[in-house]
Amino acid sequence: MAYRIFRSLDDIRNVVEEVMSPKNNRFIGDFKMVFKMSSKSWESNFDFIILHFARGIHCIVEKASLQEEIDYLNGFLDPNYEYFDDHKQWKSQVELRERIKRLEDENKIWTLQNLSDKLTQL
Repeated sequence: MAYRIFRSLDDIRNVVEEVMSPKNNRFIGDFKMVFKMSSKSWESNFDFIILHFARGIHCIVEKASLQEEIDYLNGFLDPNYEYFDDHKQWKSQVELRERIKRLEDENKIWTLQNLSDKLTQL
């Protein structure tokens, strides 16, 4: 399942307010809203939090894994960005690729640390 990865709780609040505007009151409680938030923006000690809104609306916000964030960002990366004529578009793609690369490197380090921890437990 693909998720959108949010970078702030305010972004999530804006989406909830748009989706659950007062005209949609009849749908409150009919479905569960689950959001993923970037691990770079995550400030909680827990892997999820519950946000409560007016009119009894609540949603779950989960910390996205590094791999989920990598997969999400890869969806915006154009494989042919190196051939763009528009410098602004090219630059944004280069920055996106660099961000993905940093996350991939961090994910490798995290994976190796986890493996090391598991091996020492044996």
